[in-house]
Order: sequence, then structure tokens, then C-alpha cells
Amino acid sequence: MSELVVDHDDVRDRPDPHGGGAAVPPPAVPPPGAARRRVLRVVGELNFGGTETRTAELLPRLVRGGTEMHLVTLSDHIGPGPLAATVQRYGGSVTAVPLGTRFPVRFHRLLRQLRPDVVHVDCANFSGVLLALAAVAGVPGRVAHFRGDDNAPRSRRRRILRWLGGRLLRTFATDVLGVSPGSLTFGFHRAWRDDPRCQVVLNGLDLDRLRQPSVDDLRATIGAGVADVVCVSVGRASPEKRRWLLPPILAALGDRGVTAHAVLVGPGDPADDARVRAAADAAGVTDRVHLLGPRDDVGGLLAQADLVIHPSSLEGLPGGVLEPVALGIGTVACDLPGVRFIDERLPGVVIVDPGASATDWAEAALVAAAYTAATTPSTAGERFAHSAFAIDAAAETHLALYRRRPARVRPRTEGVR
Repeated sequence: MSELVVDHDDVRDRPDPHGGGAAVPPPAVPPPGAARRRVLRVVGELNFGGTETRTAELLPRLVRGGTEMHLVTLSDHIGPGPLAATVQRYGGSVTAVPLGTRFPVRFHRLLRQLRPDVVHVDCANFSGVLLALAAVAGVPGRVAHFRGDDNAPRSRRRRILRWLGGRLLRTFATDVLGVSPGSLTFGFHRAWRDDPRCQVVLNGLDLDRLRQPSVDDLRATIGAGVADVVCVSVGRASPEKRRWLLPPILAALGDRGVTAHAVLVGPGDPADDARVRAAADAAGVTDRVHLLGPRDDVGGLLAQADLVIHPSSLEGLPGGVLEPVALGIGTVACDLPGVRFIDERLPGVVIVDPGASATDWAEAALVAAAYTAATTPSTAGERFAHSAFAIDAAAETHLALYRRRPARVRPRTEGVR
């Protein structure tokens, strides 16, 4: 078990580590008479994915509202991602407790040391195991959070493990959250609406972060002409993101007389990157496919796009769709429950079937580009600020959840070692 700790007072007047260098206001003290809630947030691993980014954006507001956040990762890699940096900036600890034979003992020891008021877990049905350990340790608030619409086929062994985790979760969770209705339907249970512990808690999106400009001129960086169409796609390199669909879509746009570039933003993977490059070679668009890797100026890059293509076949509430729509950038995405959920609340989404051909994607791309051309950023921003996806609404929902139960009594001199 390894741990990183930062002084509680060392949190003022620094750049936000996950977005554009803008200063984040220092945390305020809780309202008079309100006890600060200590939350232990558990994630599988740290990367630059949507879950981590959304949680990092929420955290400063949660701290100002009276929350003390500590982070546990179930892998031995803490890494430089935005969530770890933000937790440390706001006085929390970041602890790696890798899965293994001694995991239950180590996790229970950490629970006894921190004495959290709430354990909030983002580990699908495996959350049930962690919440059972939290119940044994006397933690009053035990929250499971479902992020994806994962209904993929599983082996017999995986089905058994999922069933066992689900039984523990239903027994020991005090609250069950989903980022969309589909995430609860496919992740938790189809009858989740009959369970009073369940609620949809939308991922809040920090529009101010997205509005931070990039230092790069995207067209100049990729060598795109004035009349060329720039398609951006944001997401980590993993099979379900299907980034290799982008080159054939560029070729299909070329068949319509449109010269287009694809800009892929997000952490790479050697095998997945190789598949994208092979697809680009096969489609004859090698010089127009650009892998930029992870960036902390995603909003500034999106603002320079003509459209976004998000070919992922597995999502909960996809930030790769929500972010560009918030900026007024037309976005093409697969027909998934989370994508439909966004489309029902905000304009700018063009939906295609997951098995659509490159020709179908190209036709949808032209519709999305036309939306971008007809939409001003100010109009899109105003619309988003009054939507259910505004980050302040998400923060208030989380704070209400954490305050639902009385805070545990801890010695005034207690600290985190």
C-alpha cells in the first residue's frame, strides 16, 4: 500500500492541473455548524478517461461545500492524471491498494485509519465487495456508481463473479448511482427504478475549463488547408472506442469531394495506434490522420473543429459527445442509451447505427459540420448552462448525498498519516 499526502493548507493560488492553466478558487470552509464529510473515493485505475476528468472537475466544488476527499486506486499505478493531482491539491490523500490476497486486510486497515463517512466506489459490480468491507468497518454511507452501458456477453466465470458482486452490492450499498438510466439498467438491474436507493446523477461538465483556449493553431499543426474539414475525436485508445473507423470515414468524405482530416486526442496504445495507422494506409489517407496523444487543452482543440466523430460502441454518458455539444460543435455518435440521453436534452448530436457503413458516417458528418457552421459558441454555452449537465447541479446532488447521514465522530486532532 503506497500513499501520497499533501498539506491541507498548500492549496491556494495554483493553476488547475487539468485544464488550461486557469486558477481554481481556494476551498471555502463548510457552512457554520456543518460537519465536514470525509469521503473515500475508490477507482479501478487512474488515466485520462472521462470518469476521472468529470470527478476532478467536481472535486473543488465538493471541497468548498464541506467535503474532504481521499482517493484509492486498485492498481499499483497512481500516475499523473487529473484526479490524483486535484485530490492532492485540495488536501486529500492518494493511496494505491492493489488487488491481491492481502487486499481485504489492507483496505480494512485504511478504512480504520481514515474513518470515512462515505465510501464511494466506481468499480461496477465489484463495488459490492468493497462496500461489504466498508460495512464491516462501520462506514455509514456506501455508494456504488455505475458509469457504463456494459451489456456485452460474458464467460460463465465472469457471469458468476458479476452475480456474486451484485448480491453483495444489493445487500450493502446505501445508495446506487448511474450517470444515465442506461448505466443503471445494464450495470445494476433492469428493475432499478423500483429500488429507492437508485438515482441518476449526471456527470457535470465544467464549461469554463472547456473554454480555455489552446496555444496551438490546430489547422497549422496538422497542415490542413483553409477549405479542409477538421474532424476531432477524443478518447483513450481501447477497442470499444473504435478509432480505426475514422480513416474509412475520411475516404468516404473524399468520395463526396470533401477533403477531411481526423485528429485523435487521448492516451495512445501501441496496438490500437498501429491499427489506426494500418486503416489509414488502407484507405489512402495516411497524411490526414493525426494522433496527438493526451492533451490538457481538449476544449481549445474542440473549439477549432468543424465536427466531432465519436465512434465508440460502449459508453455511459460520453464526455466525448457532451463536451463538443456544449461548445456548439456538431457531433456524430453511435446509437447508445447515453448518447440518446444527451440528444434528448441538447441539440447538435447526429446519431448513427453502431454497425453503420463508412458512407453512412460520412453523410452524418456533413450534417454535423453544417450544425457547427450554423451555431455560435455563445448560443451553445447559454443553452448548456441551463441544462441538467451544468456542473453546479451535479455538485449539489453529490453534496446532498454525502450529507444524508450524520458525520462520524473523530478526534479533533486526528490527521491522515
